[in-house]
Amino acid sequence: MPNELVHHPTVLKLAQRKRKDPRALILDQTYHHSAILRLGSRGTGRGRPDIAHLSLLLALGSPLNMGGGLKCYVHTRDNNIIEVDPKARLPRNSDRFTSLLEQLYQERTVPPTGVPLLSIKPGSIGGLLDEISGEVVALTTAGLPKSMDQVASRLITLNNPILLVGGFPRGHFSKETASKVDESYRVHDQRLDAWTVVARAVYDYERARALEVARTEN
Repeated sequence: MPNELVHHPTVLKLAQRKRKDPRALILDQTYHHSAILRLGSRGTGRGRPDIAHLSLLLALGSPLNMGGGLKCYVHTRDNNIIEVDPKARLPRNSDRFTSLLEQLYQERTVPPTGVPLLSIKPGSIGGLLDEISGEVVALTTAGLPKSMDQVASRLITLNNPILLVGGFPRGHFSKETASKVDESYRVHDQRLDAWTVVARAVYDYERARALEVARTEN
């Protein structure tokens, strides 16, 4: 929760209901829309934990992930990196997911003991991409027009493909992020929700891999 919003009535109301320090809450447009308006232009695109929630549910529930072919990370606005264990089973309910994020920020790992299913640490997206060290492909409306199945066919040719999907309702990747991208594509003539892009990317990648296996076996 941004410091300038911790005393806003909507923030205090939710903090009282959840019996938490208002500073420990996750900013959420569902409950804090009027508070976010106070941020002016700095509030653009903020307070949308649902984007990460839906995207992760679709990615983690895919055959690609269950078969060990996927690793998910979330880069946050305040320059933290959330690492998601492929075996993590996230809550289906959005409020429970937000509460999980609040616990994660407090404890730094969830669960706090044992093998972490979620962990968070300070870090830039550039640092994360350098650490993973692979070929970075970004999906953005500012990219080269190409269908998702064409992008998937390209991804399976890369040794360690890294796919970036913007988890924000509007806008583009930052200059820092863009500087780390090797290829960028626009997969539709209209702007798509992030979770739709994730679902299509995972499915088409699975299909492209299966077709490639069938081709090499024949």
